[in-house]
Amino acid sequence: GQARRERAARPRRGRDAEALVEISLEDAFHGTTRSIQLGERRIEAKIPPGARTGTRVRLSGQGSPGSNDGPAGDLYLVVQVAPHPLFERDGDDLTTVVPVDLYTAATGGDVRVPTLGGTVRLKIPPRTQADRTFRLKGKGMPRLERPSEYGNLFARVKLVLPEPLSDA
Repeated sequence: GQARRERAARPRRGRDAEALVEISLEDAFHGTTRSIQLGERRIEAKIPPGARTGTRVRLSGQGSPGSNDGPAGDLYLVVQVAPHPLFERDGDDLTTVVPVDLYTAATGGDVRVPTLGGTVRLKIPPRTQADRTFRLKGKGMPRLERPSEYGNLFARVKLVLPEPLSDA
């Protein structure tokens, strides 16, 4: 009986909790802060740059309270990155489609390519075929483990007719 009472009186750590957090691809690129409401508590949580769907962010001591003065459990935020209209993500690499008019594809020239860090210029060589893919090194997502390093952006050429098209 005595041992059972001593065991029951020991401090016990609280349970861990989990919450789903949806962010945009831009938020995943730059990193963001989310405000989480847990009952009466409001918690500010930092989502690091490079977070991807399934990334778990641990908030120590923000889970369920412990019993008998035991420590609180942890709160784990599970990140869900929303789809983006311009970019597809594969790990730290991004892919986008770049419209190129027939004249530029035939003779060469520059096109503007959107990136999450701003627009860049891509030199299109003469006689570029449809669906050719160009790699823009370091223009993808930041690496979660090393945010100073970036993945690649793959720009796939889509040939388009000029608007309006005249007989000339």
